[in-house]
Amino acid sequence: MKRIITIGVLTLFNVCSSQSKTDLAVMKVGVANDAAIKNTTRQTDLEQTTGYPYYNTYQVDRYQYGDISFLQDYPKERKYVKSEIGFLVENQNENTLAGYYITTKNLTESEALMAALKKKYGAPKVIIEATERWPYAGYYWQNTRDGFDILLEQVKKKFTIDQKEMKGFETSLYFIKAGSHYGNMKDRETVLQSFITRHEQ
Repeated sequence: MKRIITIGVLTLFNVCSSQSKTDLAVMKVGVANDAAIKNTTRQTDLEQTTGYPYYNTYQVDRYQYGDISFLQDYPKERKYVKSEIGFLVENQNENTLAGYYITTKNLTESEALMAALKKKYGAPKVIIEATERWPYAGYYWQNTRDGFDILLEQVKKKFTIDQKEMKGFETSLYFIKAGSHYGNMKDRETVLQSFITRHEQ
């Protein structure tokens, strides 16, 4: 009986815990989302990949993407390198959402994100794939059914922690309103075009 009660309490805790997380997979662009940025830090510079104002946080365990939860604590080569979630906005007065990004240094999360995106959107367009000589990869999905251009950058990693070899990818993943121009300036190339150019060899 005690075991049944314990299992019930743990299940309830897990349900409540997951319900309190913000699910990035249901984010909509073009609307203010103060709840999403509530516990983030307002940045004074512009986000480099998109040129947009943004907010960010390293408390990634407050978020999830569909069924994928993010961990703050995971095996890593350099302790000061952290996963990050960020929200791109049209401006920081109204906080109208232009997109968001997920940067994960967790190799398992990277694998899960790629699988989830392929399942939802199909195979991505390939700009470049990582090799033993060149560890960088670039992929994208253009104008998805939910209104995003999705940019996915991966970096191949191999390191040893506690005599255990770790292999996989770190990932930077951007969801930006389809057709958005870099820095929201119409005379600039689109964020997607800029991303493609940067990854082409």
